[in-house]
Amino acid sequence: MNRDIYGYAQTILNNRDVKDISPDIFDHPLCQRDVVDLIIIQRALIEGKANVSLQFFMIDHEEREEILLQSGMSIISVDTLWLSQAQALNDSVFISAPIIRKGEYYAGVYTAEERSETLGQMIQQDFSQVTVISNKAWTVDWSTIMQLKPKQLYNESDWTIMARLVSNKWVDIMLIPFNNQTPFRYTGKGYKVKAIQGIKVALQDSRHFVVSKKYQHSQAIFDALELGIKQLRNTKFIEESYRKCGFLNVLVDKWRKIP
Repeated sequence: MNRDIYGYAQTILNNRDVKDISPDIFDHPLCQRDVVDLIIIQRALIEGKANVSLQFFMIDHEEREEILLQSGMSIISVDTLWLSQAQALNDSVFISAPIIRKGEYYAGVYTAEERSETLGQMIQQDFSQVTVISNKAWTVDWSTIMQLKPKQLYNESDWTIMARLVSNKWVDIMLIPFNNQTPFRYTGKGYKVKAIQGIKVALQDSRHFVVSKKYQHSQAIFDALELGIKQLRNTKFIEESYRKCGFLNVLVDKWRKIP
C-alpha cells in the first residue's frame, strides 16, 4: 500500500481501535478516499469475523500491487479497484460487492492554485484547450480523459510527481477526488493544487476490494469480507464515512458535470 496513505490513516485513527470508530473521524484535513478504503476493509473483516491478521507492506506503484495479488503474495487489496480493473484479474481474485457504487464517483479538475480561474474559463464541454496528466493504468480515468479530447495527455505512474508537474505549471490539470476542505485543495512536499470551481468529471464505474484466490484460506476470508461489507452498508457506515471525508460531496451536487 502507499506509504503516505498509511501514515494519514495512522494519524486519523490516533491510536483508536478500528472496531470502535464512527464515521465522524473522517472529518479530518488529511482524509481522502484511499484512507477510508484502508479503514473500511479492516472494519469489514472485523464485522464479518474473518480469521485473519493483516500485515501491511509499502508499494509505490499500483501495477505492482496487481502482480502481487495475482501471485498470492498479497492476500487482499486495501485500496479499492475499479470493477473493470478487477475483472481483468478475475481468474486470480474474488471481487467484493461494490464499495463505491457506479454513479457515485465524481472527480475534481485540479490545477495550480493561481491558475484555477483562467483554466476554468478554458474548459467548456471537453479538455481540448488544456494539457492533462494521469496514469494509463487507471483505466477508467484514462478512458474518461481520452473522451474529453485533451490537447495533450501525459502518462505518469507516481501521483506525487503528477501533482508537482501540475503545481509547477508544466501540465495544466489532473483529476483528483474531492476532499472535505473548501476550497478543495491538496498540498504536500513540492505541490499545491486546487479544484477548478464549478466543474466535476463523472467516472462511470464501481470500486471494489479483491481477495487473491491463491491464498489457502481465501474463500473463507472473502466470505467474511462480504458479510462485513453487507453489515456496514446496512448501518450506512460506508456512505457516511465517504461523506465525512468529502469524497461523496454534497457541496458539488450542483456543479456542472462533464462529459
